[in-house]
Amino acid sequence: MGNVTTSSKVNKIVLTLDLKLRQYSNTTIYTKGNLFVLSPSVQNAHSWFDIRKVNLDRFHQKSYTGYLLIRYFDKFLLTELESFTKQMTPSAKYVNSPKTGTHWKFLIRPSLHTYQIINQQTKHTYSINEVSHAELLKMLSSY
Repeated sequence: MGNVTTSSKVNKIVLTLDLKLRQYSNTTIYTKGNLFVLSPSVQNAHSWFDIRKVNLDRFHQKSYTGYLLIRYFDKFLLTELESFTKQMTPSAKYVNSPKTGTHWKFLIRPSLHTYQIINQQTKHTYSINEVSHAELLKMLSSY
């Protein structure tokens, strides 16, 4: 298992300074106005991450525009959060543990011109694109 504290800091400055997002407590949630960004950091040899139900519930509490922004080593992978959650977080297939609570586990695999996110419970896949730092700023700075 990797060092979660170190992993969570990778490219965090892009979220907090460049995009001027505020981190919610000590979570992967970052917000600004009606923008909601769920930003897990993937810095481990197995390319896995999880998404907690409690964080998705916070997204659905308010009228947000949501994005999943995965900090995949030194790259940024971006998709709409609503589309991702509808396809990849089934209410009947999840993991529940005392420490993490209800969550879904995912793997990232590079593909030809994109990346695939694989749900470890259902084996469903979801394509996600890499964006450059400049593209990320252009897409999310207007909120």
